[in-house]
Amino acid sequence: MKTLKALRIKIKIGELWVSPYLHVLLTREDGVFVARCLDFTVSSHGQNEKDALKSLAESTKEYILTAIENSNIENIYDPAHNKYWRMFNEQETKQLHKNFKRSLSKSILMESPKGLEQLTAEVTYA
Repeated sequence: MKTLKALRIKIKIGELWVSPYLHVLLTREDGVFVARCLDFTVSSHGQNEKDALKSLAESTKEYILTAIENSNIENIYDPAHNKYWRMFNEQETKQLHKNFKRSLSKSILMESPKGLEQLTAEVTYA
C-alpha cells in the first residue's frame, strides 16, 4: 500500500446537505486507487483518483442514508483504525511542508530581511 494523498473534502447530497470536512486517505493498492473516509470507515476504489473519490462519495451517501433509515445517527461517527489516521497525518504533514516551502519561495524569500522587519504580523481564522 502506497500513500498518495491526505485530503479534507466535503460530500454534498443533492441540494439538501453538505458534510463538514471529512478526512480522506488516498492510497494505491495492487494497481487500484483506494479512497478511505476515516470519519466513517467507508472506503471505495477506482482506476484513478477521480473515480475513487466519486465512488467514495456514493458509498458515503449510502452509509449516511442507511444510518438515517435505521435511526442510527447517534452512532454514525465510526473512525478508522489508528493505522490509517497515522498515515493521514504523516501525508498531510508532508503536503503542508511542501506547500509551506513553495509559498515562501514565491513571496517572502524574494524580499530583503530588513524590509520584512517593518511588516506587521496578523492572525486570521479559517
